Amino acid sequence: MNEKFLPELSRRLRREGIATGPLKENRLPILVDGRPAMRVDQEGMILLPPGAVDDPQVSRTYDAVAGTAAQVWEYTTAIAAAPPVKNEGTASKFRLLSEFNSILLAGRELAQDMGYEFVTWRRDGSGTGVCNGNYYDNDYAGAKLDFACRSGLVQEHRQFTDEQLTEMYRCIHETLDSEYPITVERRKALTTAAEQIQRTVEDLDERVEQSNRLELEAADGASPEWGMSP
Repeated sequence: MNEKFLPELSRRLRREGIATGPLKENRLPILVDGRPAMRVDQEGMILLPPGAVDDPQVSRTYDAVAGTAAQVWEYTTAIAAAPPVKNEGTASKFRLLSEFNSILLAGRELAQDMGYEFVTWRRDGSGTGVCNGNYYDNDYAGAKLDFACRSGLVQEHRQFTDEQLTEMYRCIHETLDSEYPITVERRKALTTAAEQIQRTVEDLDERVEQSNRLELEAADGASPEWGMSP
């Protein structure tokens, strides 16, 4: 049993603006408009009452909870089972999650319900110590990406920031929503890319709204026919 999963999930969801109720019978209630809308059990399963997904707000909350729950389950389970990082013969509070090409990914639970901290290190010349740490406070996804790039598992120049992905998403929809003819193959490729960005950038809607607003403000008296991309 992963005893850290539900408490950490509750903390993460609250930070993301999703209300939760007190743990009951090893299940975490998720609240929508102050009422229980679904429950998450200790194995990470999300339990919904019949017809709940017909409510758009419940459906959106479900999608957000599912993504966060999968990530929280991954790192709480991994840290609980991982060995301590050894540095010059001593064990640290960090647990070794992965190592490749002399780069380490490690994590630890913080005290006082502060969540988790992650770090990527490089093995030193002796191979018994670590150096050049990049620390990530409650950012498991950021630490994993840094580990993948530093270790060479993925090519860093092929990665895009959330800001870049947001602008790419806007440009894709500007193309899809335009009256210019495009081939079926290109439309399919652009639609698939937009859907992939939606799954990648958690706060995409807010970023798109902000980008649109800043662009319209910069237009300085733009005519009313100026539209806003999605």
